[in-house]
This record gives sequence, structure tokens and C-alpha cells, in this order.
Amino acid sequence: MEWLFLFVVVIVAAILVLKAKLPAKANTGDSATVDEFPYQRAGPLFTPAERSFLGVLDQAVAGRARVFGKVRVGDVLGPRKGLQRGASSTARNKIDRKHFDFVLCDPSDLSVICVIELDDKSHQAKSRQERDDLLLGACEAAGIPMIQVPAKAAYTISTVAEMFSGLLSRSNGGEVESAIQAPVASIDNSNNCPKCASSLVKRTVKKGEHAGKKILACSTYPACRFYSPLPENEKPKLAKEM
Repeated sequence: MEWLFLFVVVIVAAILVLKAKLPAKANTGDSATVDEFPYQRAGPLFTPAERSFLGVLDQAVAGRARVFGKVRVGDVLGPRKGLQRGASSTARNKIDRKHFDFVLCDPSDLSVICVIELDDKSHQAKSRQERDDLLLGACEAAGIPMIQVPAKAAYTISTVAEMFSGLLSRSNGGEVESAIQAPVASIDNSNNCPKCASSLVKRTVKKGEHAGKKILACSTYPACRFYSPLPENEKPKLAKEM
């Protein structure tokens, strides 16, 4: 029996030595870990269209603003102070699990300058339009410009820089005038604001005798309050200021 015991000891020792010499396997996670943490990599943070726009946006605002992506709406907006608990919870739930595509912040203190939504084909769906209307109204109430940029295959640095030139050259102060609705149409790069040189966008008057009428207004509203009537041919004679 003594020889059998020695044989077993030799076999075990040989196995241990052989195992020690083998290269270690990559840590792919044992079954216990997988069961406890059932997660996997989600893939790229941005879509190809978002990556394309982000690359140009970074260059267009370099040194003047910091760009952040996929920012929770709840980190930018919050219920007004003084609301009853139920109303506050309802307001918070409406923006819960929503995010802005991009947020521009002041590089000195990271305060929000504006938020950006990249409008692709998905925004044509009714549910997306309802979401956009909610965010437009919420941003308007909070005095935060929301810029809607049509998704394209490519962008130029000069065009993107022009979109935000007015916002980046002045502070975003002042109260929001409720008579003007936030941008509801694509940015029109053929006309620039004569007051701050930013792009003009179509807006809709919400209240008063001109309710429902279309106007051209500065995309940086409320930072810049320029506007002009929008004729049928959409080639307005710019002559008014808000």
C-alpha cells in the first residue's frame, strides 16, 4: 500500500507542476459571476450620425464650450421650487429616462449654455414628436435654448460654428417670452441673424392675435431675441428685433 500512496503523491505533484507551467486563461467570468451580474457590453455610445456631428462640433466650439453627450434630462432640468409633492413627482417622471443628445457647457464652470438634439428619421414618429414637444416646452420654461440640428451624412465646421456663434458670445440670460414657441423646423443655413450672425430657424407664435403664424427667429433665442415675419416664399426681409 505504501507504493500506491507514493504513486498517488507523484501523480498529484506532476499535475500541479504541469498546471503551474501552463499559460493563464483570460478571465471570461465564471458561471457564478455571470449569473450574479447578467450584463454585457452595449456597443458604441453614439450612432454613426452622432459621431460624425460630435467630431465637427468639438472643433467648431473648441476653447469656447465643452461638449457632453447622452446627458440625462434630469441632470439639466428639474421641477420648479414650490410645487406640491405630487406635481413635482409628475413633472420629474415626465423627463425620467430621457436624455439630450449633446449639451454645451461654459468651460469655466460647466453651466449649461444650450442643449442639442440631432433630428434623424426617428423623430418623424409620433412618439418622438411628442417627446420633442415635451423637451422643447421644458427647455423654453427653464430658459435653456434647445437647438435641433437635422441629421446629415457630413457637416462643415464653419456651418456648425455658425449655429452657435450667438450663444457662445454672450451669456444666456433673460426671461423666456411665452408668446414664441421653441424651434420646430430645420435650421435654415441660407439666412443668418443680422444681430449676432447665428442661424435663423422657423418658429410658431403661440399666443395673441398672431397665434399660429410662422416667423424666422434667431436659433439662440432667448439669448438673442431677433425675429422677422416669414413670407410665403420663405425669403423674408429682415427688419425687426424682439
